Amino acid sequence: MKKGVFCLIMLLSIIGVQAQECNTALFLKEGASLTYTNYDKKGKKLSKTVHQTLNVDEIDEGYEATFKATVFDKKDTEEFTSQYTASCKDGLFSMDMLRFFDMSKLSEHNDPEVDLEIEGSVLSFPVQMSEGDQLEDGDIQIKVNKNDFTLVTMTFWVFNRKVQAQESVTTTAGTFDCQVVTFDFESKFGILKIKGSGKEWYLDDKVVVKSESYNKKGKLMGYHELTAME
Repeated sequence: MKKGVFCLIMLLSIIGVQAQECNTALFLKEGASLTYTNYDKKGKKLSKTVHQTLNVDEIDEGYEATFKATVFDKKDTEEFTSQYTASCKDGLFSMDMLRFFDMSKLSEHNDPEVDLEIEGSVLSFPVQMSEGDQLEDGDIQIKVNKNDFTLVTMTFWVFNRKVQAQESVTTTAGTFDCQVVTFDFESKFGILKIKGSGKEWYLDDKVVVKSESYNKKGKLMGYHELTAME
């Protein structure tokens, strides 16, 4: 499968020397690995995704990194791999929306004859997020093509992103003091449309420690959390 090329990378300029903030991110080190386990609303394991840092390059006032995401099913059998990028410049962290997409859906189309056509924006996270901060929206569209025919189109929008509080959260990977970000989302998978909301816990404005998804009635649909890191 071809790697999608993302556009519309939005970077903000922050006054002061803040490039040092970038290299504190856990995954901005070659060979670093973060494992996330996905659960249903009852806490039953559904799958896991391992995000490995392939390379980190220095850019003006920051860094740019490439990652490999490997999806495993609930029995830890490898299903799918993909790549995405992230950058940190002038103290602003930005990551491809593919990182936030449910990549287990893509594993259903793990066919060498299938081509993924990906378009979208990135999500950005300013250094030292504080309660009340409003964050930028993001979106991604993935077309699954085979023999010049689109099999299915998947779209995901994230909006109304806002920093709500500072909370401590504990997973098998440890206990972390995090910024809590809430958001609304809308997804479309073929003719299936889903609207809902989410809540995420971020470590140092950059690393997702836990993420919960709710339906439009506010009921928990599922969650994923950081369960291991190297």
